[in-house]
Amino acid sequence: MRMSCNGCRVLRKGCSEGCTIRPCLQWIKTPEAQANATVFLAKFYGRAGLLNLLAAGPDHLRPAVFRSLLYEACGRIVNPIYGSVGLLWSGQWQACQAAVEAVLKGDPAAQGLRHPPRLQGRRGRRRRQPAPRRARRPHPLQARLLQLQLQARRQACRSSRRQARRVPQQQQPDARDGAGGGGRRR
Repeated sequence: MRMSCNGCRVLRKGCSEGCTIRPCLQWIKTPEAQANATVFLAKFYGRAGLLNLLAAGPDHLRPAVFRSLLYEACGRIVNPIYGSVGLLWSGQWQACQAAVEAVLKGDPAAQGLRHPPRLQGRRGRRRRQPAPRRARRPHPLQARLLQLQLQARRQACRSSRRQARRVPQQQQPDARDGAGGGGRRR
């Protein structure tokens, strides 16, 4: 009988001949690091999610998929918005590599990395949207100030309209001069 691989051992899963995790862990040198990486990914993606993601790829690409999942999970912890691609793009790739190294070492500093933000899942309880806030009534002095400001704006708007009406009338010839028109005077 073959012994369980380190990944199946920490996940408390039976390891068979066609184990999906065993070939994924060959690039990691120590058994402790293999166990740490598997536990971290199982906590980040969920045990079933991790196994499904690994099983979805072809057999020869599973180690690369495992490594990519590890880097992406660490990248999402360091930079929750853009992940590992954002770290690579912004020139901060060493932060992602340092997080991966911390996870593989089982560093106590990596303990904070082991609790990822809750991802949206199908089974998770959905949070209720907070009720929209009701508009608060302003303080009586504030209400009076707002009322005065509104009156001032209306007054300014009316006076600008009056000015706009007066300017064209001044340019027209006056009806008393006899120069035509019969224009309306105000």
